[in-house]
Amino acid sequence: MLRTAGLATITLTLAACSPDAGTTADVTDAGGASGPPRVDAGVQTNGSCPAPLASPRVSLPKDDGAHDENMEWWYWTGHLQASDGRWFGFEEVFFRARINGIRATMVHSAVTDVAGGAFHHLARVATWDMPLRPNGYDYALDEQTAKGGGGRDALHGEGAGYSFDLALEATKRPTLQDVDGYTDYSFGGYTYYYSRERMAAAGTLTVGDETLAVTGSAWFDHQYGDIRVAVDRGWDWFALELDDNREVMLFTVRDASGPVVVGATLTDADCVTTALDASQFEATSLGSWKSPHTGCTYPAGWKVRVLDQHLTLTPLVADQEVWSSTPIYWEGTCSVEGDAKGRAYVELSGYCTDPGPLTP
Repeated sequence: MLRTAGLATITLTLAACSPDAGTTADVTDAGGASGPPRVDAGVQTNGSCPAPLASPRVSLPKDDGAHDENMEWWYWTGHLQASDGRWFGFEEVFFRARINGIRATMVHSAVTDVAGGAFHHLARVATWDMPLRPNGYDYALDEQTAKGGGGRDALHGEGAGYSFDLALEATKRPTLQDVDGYTDYSFGGYTYYYSRERMAAAGTLTVGDETLAVTGSAWFDHQYGDIRVAVDRGWDWFALELDDNREVMLFTVRDASGPVVVGATLTDADCVTTALDASQFEATSLGSWKSPHTGCTYPAGWKVRVLDQHLTLTPLVADQEVWSSTPIYWEGTCSVEGDAKGRAYVELSGYCTDPGPLTP
């Protein structure tokens, strides 16, 4: 999957300143006792996971830290519930890129208030001046912070109308995407890519003047490599957390002629991950949504087939467009119904390449 939404902002900002089939070999986190506090969200680590296979591509927790690559990101999304039953989605991501010899960073954060039908978001960009640490990360840009590694993270996000403080803890071992955590793109470049697809989340969320205790689940993606050539392409990405403790990741990378790269993984309740080929999954849009902010049109709602199971994904709020970033993209929380139930995050990039005048 490509998670390059927003990286063109770094390119544009600094230019002016510049002189698939089989079973994956997963790995087990080996973080120490230090770091963010443990999460008590009523979710226990699955002790039935089989012994991991060794991977020559990704070694954790060492590879939780930064790499000497052109582009890299640490990307969290998730689903939070307050004690009164209200649901919220959240996103936080730190980007790191090398542009014209300069290291830059950008952070995005967002909150979706499902009951309130509201979406809050921000994007910040700066030159990179954050220290690097082995086996993890300790990043801060303005109000946004991310600290952790080894499957335990602490996040703070803050913008107009919202803030959150969350502790996350992995309840299943990491998933190496594309079998061993590495992909050579057919259109040029490469990526390392692994995920923690099920993390317990607990903390506080403030929306407007109201502060709520929340619990829920999160999904963490970490990608790094020679990914610059992929920035100009569009993609659809789906991260499904099912109520039966399975996870599904699907992606399609597009160009003007249609899909150029597709991929998917299915992780069962016992942490066994299977990479699916193109005949074993499909995502079909059910409709569209036109942004009042940019005038751009995105797919909205999907029928998803994974092996013999048929699912329907529905955005819980129509307007989850991150229009303060360049490129502009849609990323939001969705419900999952059908042969299995759960929640999902969906990212849509490349649909807003020629926006009209921005309207908040």
